[in-house]
Amino acid sequence: MGIVTISPRDDSYKRKDGKTALYCTLYIDRQRIRVPVKVYVKPEDWDQKKQQVKGNSKEARDANLIVKNVKARINDIFVQYRLEHRELTKSIFIKEYNEGQTYQNFWVFMESELNKRKGTIAENTYRAQKSTLEKYKKVMPGLPFREMNEEAIRELRKLLAKEFGNSPNTVAKNMITLKTYVSIAVRRKYIDTNPFAVEKIRRYKPNQVWLTESELVRLLDVYRKKMFPPNLHSVLQYFLFSCFTGMRLSDVKNFGMDQVKGDFIILNPIKTKRTSNEMVSIPITKPIKQIVNDAARLRLHGKVFDCYADAVTNRMLKKIADGIGINKEISFHSARHTFASIFLSKTDDLATLQKLLGHSDIKQTMVYVHTTEGKKVEQMQKCWDEF
Repeated sequence: MGIVTISPRDDSYKRKDGKTALYCTLYIDRQRIRVPVKVYVKPEDWDQKKQQVKGNSKEARDANLIVKNVKARINDIFVQYRLEHRELTKSIFIKEYNEGQTYQNFWVFMESELNKRKGTIAENTYRAQKSTLEKYKKVMPGLPFREMNEEAIRELRKLLAKEFGNSPNTVAKNMITLKTYVSIAVRRKYIDTNPFAVEKIRRYKPNQVWLTESELVRLLDVYRKKMFPPNLHSVLQYFLFSCFTGMRLSDVKNFGMDQVKGDFIILNPIKTKRTSNEMVSIPITKPIKQIVNDAARLRLHGKVFDCYADAVTNRMLKKIADGIGINKEISFHSARHTFASIFLSKTDDLATLQKLLGHSDIKQTMVYVHTTEGKKVEQMQKCWDEF
């Protein structure tokens, strides 16, 4: 790199106020690069020797601060490439400089893109991705675009597990979010090579937790007897509603009396409405009717349940389980899993379960198929003992 100089535009163009643009000039491999400083001055107000605007007015001080920042940004790029022993060409420099002008680092870019998508993605998805972004910013702050590579991906995996105690599946979900925005950056030419082309995301089969029929009966009994304080009773109420309907927490939160159509609940699941947009109809059984009547108190309009935030709901569910001696790490999704497991154990009707859960692919429903040791013995005896 040669000497970096800043000077007014070297032609006769001037604005009506007599000012002309400042440009920064530098050379890489004898190729001239001109970088606009985005400051306008009158030629007579520019001190070429001191490389600054003359005077001590606020306007002059502000202009000189911008000039200083531009030179510092250029110097940072050269120092970084020199320390990393990487070749810096004219095209690479221009790309690096322009990225730095638009986004300070990858996380700023990701936050900007996430905010653009707000309203086009589900609110729960937005909040989850926002939370994931905050994790990344905490464990690896100010990540430059040029450092978003395979090594960074591997390090982020380790840090998520170490700093937040995330399970392999949670780490994988966080990585899927990151991959979405890395792909956008690659398409925009901010990143040359997608690191996820090498560092694949490994998904693990989650340890699904569900309630047995007897455990569900116990929960329903303590619900009817109102054995818990109001806050826990409220959570138990909409958890049981999900156990009997199979509805996700996002849909339970939005469930309103206008979705009750005769003997059915009609809903367009939030998670799938932007892909399949398929309506789901759930017949209203006796326990569903009882819980809705308890919660809505004969209301004809408005939301049925006052739900807590997801994390709060899951913490309270653990207290409920501990309170009645259910030694399982249940979460709200355990309700949907309970619905599916008990339905299948009583009906063996996978096709109907698929419709009730709103799955477009039967493979999604197969997650809820469980075979117990007792069931295996029973079916084997039924099939082969007559021989």
